[in-house]
Amino acid sequence: MKRRWNNLSYQSKLMLAFFMLGIIPSIVIGTMAYFKSVSTLESRVNADLGVIAGQLNAAIQRQVEDVDRFSTFPYFTPEIFQILNQPYVPRDQWGYREIETQQQFAKLLVTYPSIFSTIQSLVFYSTKGNIYGYRVSDRSSINEAVSPSDEEWYKETLNRSGGVFISGLRLERQFNSPPFKTITASRVLLNDDFTPAGVVAVDIRPDFMDKIVRSFQLEGMHVIVADEKGELIYSTQAGDSQRFLSAAAEQSARSGASRGLINLPDLGGGNRAATGVYAHSEYLGWTSYLMIDREELLGDANVIRDFTIVLVLIFTGAASILSLLLARGLSKPIRSLISSMRDVERGLFITPAAPPVQGEIGQLHLSYVTMVRRLDALVQSIEEKERQKREAELYALRARIAPHFLYNTINSIRMLAVLQQSEGIARLLQSLNKLLHANMKLDSELVPLSAELELLHHYVRLMELRYANRFRTEWQIEERTKLAMVPPMILQPLMENAIFHGSFEVEGPLQIEIHARLSGDGSDLLITLADNGHGIPAEALKQLNGDTERAAAPGGRVEPAARIGVANVRDRIRLRFGPPYTLTLRSEPGQGTRAELYLPYQPEDGDTLPPRMEE
Repeated sequence: MKRRWNNLSYQSKLMLAFFMLGIIPSIVIGTMAYFKSVSTLESRVNADLGVIAGQLNAAIQRQVEDVDRFSTFPYFTPEIFQILNQPYVPRDQWGYREIETQQQFAKLLVTYPSIFSTIQSLVFYSTKGNIYGYRVSDRSSINEAVSPSDEEWYKETLNRSGGVFISGLRLERQFNSPPFKTITASRVLLNDDFTPAGVVAVDIRPDFMDKIVRSFQLEGMHVIVADEKGELIYSTQAGDSQRFLSAAAEQSARSGASRGLINLPDLGGGNRAATGVYAHSEYLGWTSYLMIDREELLGDANVIRDFTIVLVLIFTGAASILSLLLARGLSKPIRSLISSMRDVERGLFITPAAPPVQGEIGQLHLSYVTMVRRLDALVQSIEEKERQKREAELYALRARIAPHFLYNTINSIRMLAVLQQSEGIARLLQSLNKLLHANMKLDSELVPLSAELELLHHYVRLMELRYANRFRTEWQIEERTKLAMVPPMILQPLMENAIFHGSFEVEGPLQIEIHARLSGDGSDLLITLADNGHGIPAEALKQLNGDTERAAAPGGRVEPAARIGVANVRDRIRLRFGPPYTLTLRSEPGQGTRAELYLPYQPEDGDTLPPRMEE
């Protein structure tokens, strides 16, 4: 993760940072607002549900209390105690007296159930073994084969010693009819001497709780009533209510209070969470649970949630756009600096425009611009020093030519003056004057090739006076090359070497050819001086061409004057024009020597070439 972050661009990092700073607060605030609204809504709903649960529990308790009061009616009817205290007579031995007793008991019982519509039946169990009962719906007779002595509700009633016991949901099998579900309110009837006369059991319709729940208008809520053992008595929803009841009872049992809150992960065995309250009745021993589906409860809160999501999406879009704009605005000066640095790497010292922002980035820009300007000044200073150095080297090379040239020329005049006195001396002196005048102009940058050729003609005239009939010259100059600008005194050293070193040991006059032409596409000038002299040995040729610094082998020695002249010409060309322009000597022993000067073609007018002319 850290590696990916480090590989991101500066703009991407800024955009992500601004985006997170913009979106995280909105998400946190929206989430806090949602959960706060949910908490507030749950608190208020649970408070309301607690009140309703208490009222519902009280209504159920009042209904059962009315039935409980009805169970005490035998105390106000002495005839019932007289009947209960009669000895037991098997049914197959009944006579007129026993049948009359049953009819009298039935008349006493039939009056009271009609007062309470919730009563299903009444059953009296005397301590003598007699059972008397009345069922409201079908007037079924008592099934004496069924004994309640083994049932939990009957045992619990006997333990109460006259106190009322309210059973949970049970099946009544005491009548000669199909068993039916009922809730039984029972108590022990005591004689005047507090001895048990029997047990009275009032069977209550379980559906009385439906009427109570409907009267509270609890649509959408789940109401469950459980007995003191946690067994289901009533539920408003079908399904696996017992499993739901077990989870609710476990939470209420942990709290230990008669009232409280419960939260269940699912409702009725489904996948929907529920929340609600419970209320316990000490009188009945029952617990009422009032639950509501969380989705229904949080309907209004979900509106806030959806609104929060919309706001977060809007803030996300706005934060994205704003982050992109801010990141671009802050990274643009950095990108400008990077672009400028790349220009500096290529040797272009171009300073970027001032950034639209100030502060640290502005200070960085100012420092960078100052650095680039100083680098530019430093490079220019170095270039100027290099230019001055090259000019000094050129001047030194030119200065080395003058003593050598004057020495040879004066020596020639001296020898000629000794041998003869003629008018040729005047012409010799005139040519010498031209050469001296040209030598004084060695500090000129460039001269036309036509002027250089004219100087070479004067030099050849001087040499012809000295070496009569020793050499001949042939000139083949393209007319358009005469405008080419060349370094001054660039051909004289080569002509001097050809005359002095090529004419020895050659039968007949030495043939020297001077050529000047344009090569390639007309951008280069090629000047050659070729002779048919005795040539140059290989080792000496390498030394003259600058390929080796070792002295030539015996028989191939090169005089210092020749080395100096050739080296000066080559160095002047390289320093002036740079590679690939140079001087190259080509020669083989007995085959003559050819000097090739390779120069750029730079016409005097600087832009046009003269038309090609036939030689």
